[in-house]
Amino acid sequence: MFMSAKISPRLSKTRFLSGLRCPKSLWLDCHEPGLADPVDEASQALFDQGHLVGALARERYAGGILVEEDHTQSWQAVGTTRRLLAEGVDCLYEGAFAHDGVLVRADILFREDLDEWVLLEVKSSASAKDEHLPDLAIQAYVLSGAGVPVSSARLVHLNTGYEWPGGPYDLGELFVEVDLTAEVAVLLPQIPELLAGMRRMLLGPQPQVPIGRRCEDPYPCRYYYGRCHEFLPEYAVTELPRVSEDVLDALIASGYYSLRDVPLDFPGLTARQRTLCYLARTRELRIAPGLAEVLEVLDEPLYFLGFETFGPAVPLYPRTRPYQPVPVQWSCHVLDGDLRHRGFLHTDSSDPRRPFAESLLEAVEGQGPIVVYTSFERRLIESLLPEVPDLAPRLVAVQGRLFDLEQVIREYVQHPGFRGRTSLKYVLPALVPDLCYQGLAVSSGDVASLRWAQAVHGQLGEEEREQVFADLRGYCATDTLALVRILERLRSLAH
Repeated sequence: MFMSAKISPRLSKTRFLSGLRCPKSLWLDCHEPGLADPVDEASQALFDQGHLVGALARERYAGGILVEEDHTQSWQAVGTTRRLLAEGVDCLYEGAFAHDGVLVRADILFREDLDEWVLLEVKSSASAKDEHLPDLAIQAYVLSGAGVPVSSARLVHLNTGYEWPGGPYDLGELFVEVDLTAEVAVLLPQIPELLAGMRRMLLGPQPQVPIGRRCEDPYPCRYYYGRCHEFLPEYAVTELPRVSEDVLDALIASGYYSLRDVPLDFPGLTARQRTLCYLARTRELRIAPGLAEVLEVLDEPLYFLGFETFGPAVPLYPRTRPYQPVPVQWSCHVLDGDLRHRGFLHTDSSDPRRPFAESLLEAVEGQGPIVVYTSFERRLIESLLPEVPDLAPRLVAVQGRLFDLEQVIREYVQHPGFRGRTSLKYVLPALVPDLCYQGLAVSSGDVASLRWAQAVHGQLGEEEREQVFADLRGYCATDTLALVRILERLRSLAH
């Protein structure tokens, strides 16, 4: 139901950005927010990470006063902000401002001259992105309208080139400040009409907006799964890999929602995309010549290896950078007549890299190919070399034995269930349908990293920690068992 009163709902920065992306999303935010998808574990972790980065940024620009009222006390926060400014405060954190029916909270605001202010928007990202410009622009518009003229609008983000040596963080190096004042100034004149258009839309019925790339870019919409995409059939056109926005829009506008229905001569499709449409229609499994020969090198003993990592936004171990993946767990199935399993999981807050490397070498050192999936393990071993120089020659020898099973899939196997992709998420259920991650407490690498961080660096009780560790061991072991089963399946297909 839409509102019958001719009063448009109040807007905020978040709602404004939602409206820029999709009018339907904004309408739902204002009229039916209960239809939003639940906040999942990964999304909540991103919010928490943003709060941590924001707190560190306030230390970088020290000396300000925090407006402490939360999002449930927005108008009290506006009053507090006005009072602090009237008292002559020169730096505010989370200041609240309202103008033209829009309320915003400014991460950091400090006075540059007597009547000019610098606006800083803090992001936990590793670079400035296009979507950050309207974020700053709506804040600058509201602040200026509220009597706080913004002379400079800047983005503050993490510096992935900063290697933490240990000790106190060098906050001047941890953060990068990007001046976007000129770019924001280009957007400012457009904001009044954009707001007026959003208000007119909100007074009417729910707008009908076709699905498209906007639903996932730059992040999944809050209504993606439960509201806007539930009608899509198996082999949905939204699964086309690397499809351009124009081509996807054209497919949907033409009424094509399933890959099985897409004409193979549809304009704009790449050769790979046409093949995927054909495979979806025919359900054909294709095996390229030469698969058996490629697999012949995999003589026993065979090692099937997989790693899990932790990449915090703010470094926790000396000589690491923001978001640098640090290996914390490995699983290895060994096939030598029979199948056995070994594993390692770091379970305390010390630097995991040396114990990880030492235990790995003990498990796989010797002879025999080591089967991995993608180049991930190779890159992780490479990152360990400068940290354990005494072990480097042995680790390099391990690198020389790695065999990438994903590359074999990419070159020799096409299956409609792959959806044009070669990640384990798609390949395993297509080739080995009786082995899956459903029912596991940890079902993806992202969740594994989050749970590990909660157990090792969080506040879990001992019983909860042990349960998380058991779940992680089960997940990582399933990862490497999947490689065993996929290789079995490939060998059967090759003959």
